[in-house]
Amino acid sequence: MNSILLFFIKFSIEGDYLPTSSVTRVKGAVEDCVGKKVKFKIKKGKSRSQFSEGVILDTYPSIFTVFVEKRDYKRIVSFNYIDILTNNVEFYICDDMETRIG
Repeated sequence: MNSILLFFIKFSIEGDYLPTSSVTRVKGAVEDCVGKKVKFKIKKGKSRSQFSEGVILDTYPSIFTVFVEKRDYKRIVSFNYIDILTNNVEFYICDDMETRIG
């Protein structure tokens, strides 16, 4: 029991819950799509989701930004790469095949 507790303390201090190779893979996929139009679905709980379209503006070490323009407003929204890994957000490139990012 003690070894399990030490394991969780170690990982909670280091903040290393997911393999860095997974995060790096997702980050690379997002970086390849900078400037491209994407569709995304944000899961808001139980059976609610929000669909939007935008353009990936820029990538940063922990987040990336998407410019969303609708009739009524223009916004820049930010997402974590972890959101894609945990399937809280699904991104699709707006092309013929609608390729999923991540």
